[in-house]
Amino acid sequence: MHPGAPGACPRPPAPPAPPRAERSVSRPITGSLPALTPYLAAAVCTLGILYNVVDGRKVDRVVVLTGCTVVLALVIRQGIMLLDNIALTQELAQKENHFRSLVQGSSDVIMIAAPTGTLHYVSPAAAGVYGRDAEELVGTELASLIHPHDLGRVVHEVRRFLASPPAEEPTTRIECRFKSGSGEWLNVESTVNRHQGGLILNSRDVTERVRLQAQLQHSAEHDPLTDLPNRALFTRRVRQALSGRRAGDHSSAVLFIDLDGFKAVNDTIGHQAGDELLVEAARRLQDSVRAGDTAARLGGDEFAALILGDGSRDRSAREYQVHEIADRLRATLARPYRIGGSEVRVAASIGVAFADAGITPSDLMRNADLAMYRAKAGGKDRVELYVPQMQDEVVRKAERAGRLRTALHDGEFALLHQPVVSLETGEVTTAAAVARWRSARGILFTPAEFFRIADHRGVPVAARPDGPPGLVGAAAGAPARAEELGRWVLEEAVAQAAERHRAGHGVQVAVRTSAQRLLDPGTPPGAADGAVSPGFVEALLGRHGLPPGALVIELADSDPRVPFDELERRLAALRRLGVLVALDGFGSGYAAISALRRLPVDILKLDRSLVEGVVESARLRKITAGLLRIANDLGMQSVAEGVDLPEQVPALRAMGCTHGQGLAFSGPLDEYRLRRALVRGTFPVPGGAVQPALAGGSSGGSMAIRRGSHNETPVPPT
Repeated sequence: MHPGAPGACPRPPAPPAPPRAERSVSRPITGSLPALTPYLAAAVCTLGILYNVVDGRKVDRVVVLTGCTVVLALVIRQGIMLLDNIALTQELAQKENHFRSLVQGSSDVIMIAAPTGTLHYVSPAAAGVYGRDAEELVGTELASLIHPHDLGRVVHEVRRFLASPPAEEPTTRIECRFKSGSGEWLNVESTVNRHQGGLILNSRDVTERVRLQAQLQHSAEHDPLTDLPNRALFTRRVRQALSGRRAGDHSSAVLFIDLDGFKAVNDTIGHQAGDELLVEAARRLQDSVRAGDTAARLGGDEFAALILGDGSRDRSAREYQVHEIADRLRATLARPYRIGGSEVRVAASIGVAFADAGITPSDLMRNADLAMYRAKAGGKDRVELYVPQMQDEVVRKAERAGRLRTALHDGEFALLHQPVVSLETGEVTTAAAVARWRSARGILFTPAEFFRIADHRGVPVAARPDGPPGLVGAAAGAPARAEELGRWVLEEAVAQAAERHRAGHGVQVAVRTSAQRLLDPGTPPGAADGAVSPGFVEALLGRHGLPPGALVIELADSDPRVPFDELERRLAALRRLGVLVALDGFGSGYAAISALRRLPVDILKLDRSLVEGVVESARLRKITAGLLRIANDLGMQSVAEGVDLPEQVPALRAMGCTHGQGLAFSGPLDEYRLRRALVRGTFPVPGGAVQPALAGGSSGGSMAIRRGSHNETPVPPT
């Protein structure tokens, strides 16, 4: 390598030459005088003897003796020096052997490069590390072995190192790619030292370490199932798209994608099939975006895509273009999937948000997320563009949810009861507990509003929004506030029922709950602190003195994904206490017949969707009559929920229904009006189109019932 060529090891600057006067200094001569003294003495003696012999004089015996002594001393000295030289030579040879063994036996490659960059020495380890013989490398220019992309960086580091003071930086470390004998590029790490203007390199192969680091980095930034970028990498790329030279490009867009119906796939044909579907959906998504765009999996069945802008200033045209991309992607993801020999279909809800001026990555992704949830709320399998009103709606819901969280502790919840009436006698047999929320601001939230807030908080509700709401239940992972509210409703219902029993009103109280809350893993069957666990119910009944037979637990759902074995055990434990079990919403659930067959049930409650059209629809009458016949054959009581029209009463009674609950008799009542109804004892049983006997909104008047009306009874002050 030429000294001026790239990669050459430049010579360090030569120190200035010392003055000539300093070269003739006598320090070396004076330093060697003691060593020359015996030789000078011998020379003097020898010259003295020779002088006397030449002059024919008699040699002085003292001089002869002295000369002999000096010669003997010199011989002895030479012998000693010879022995020392032999010992030093052996020691030096031994040390050289040690160093040679260390260099040649080291797994690291040791190379010495001249100031020109030419290799003067290469240790034998090069054959094992680089796949090239040491002799082959000697004389090779170091720059020819380094990857061209790394050469500039290596030359810069070497020059910097040689220019720095040795005392401050005795060594440096360089990592680059080195050409092996097979032509492959190895990742090599070298410790570099100075050596006579050149370099000594102690190099080792770190290819496996670099490969492992790359794998770890890839794993940290990619989804393990689909190998798409994960949320962290996607967020970083969104940040890059909003900064640098793209900072002024507001045509970039983020798409949030949620697979509709994926949970049903997991629950029906298994998680393995669900994983296969996700992998195929990821492949379709990756194939649908451009090379510079990013497709990512955020978790579960949620995906995202970053569509980089094209610099367009026409916002409307760009929105139309991105909407077309998103709609094609929706159609692609909605195509059938071939999983395990069967055809599976899911849909996709997609939210789109654009990179407005000054927006942050988190806000852009939040906007896309809001648009995606708007697409799901709007019927799923659709594309929604973000508009600022979506964020305003979220803020309003969050404010109301915040008030909901404090409502329980501030005493804003009221517990009402709706009578369940015998269709034969009009007698009130049960009071169904329902909750209402009157906020501190004087706002009475209707059931539909209450449900929307609860759903916004992730709280599944165990009653339909078009009818009297029941107990708020929580699935696994639901907020603790929902559990607290559910516990409050149950405790308050039992406490009030116990007071009514002591006052001589022995009607049952029905409290609605969900199968998920009964199966909460944190409440084992014998626990005493769960929301609806048998242990908690037993302790609650004992504390208030309510007979177990006076409590009815209404199971609000019959989801086929619920493990019936565990649910059966929990319901059986409640029945052993004497608590009655009602199957609510019968006729609308996916697994109603299966639940009826396997679960210990005492009461069957018809869903209001069956009751609403029972007068007008002959087909619905046949379905309802068949379900009621099943209940009668099994010896169960039957309750029709949502009996809001008087003409529904004789039709249901003729089909064999034993009890009814609805506005045809009464709306939800506060405690005062409920006790008045219990004192009266019965409600008139409509035989035709008559007015309801008692409405919760007035003390003595009646409430006109309109066909199809589901208005709630106004809540009186409490």
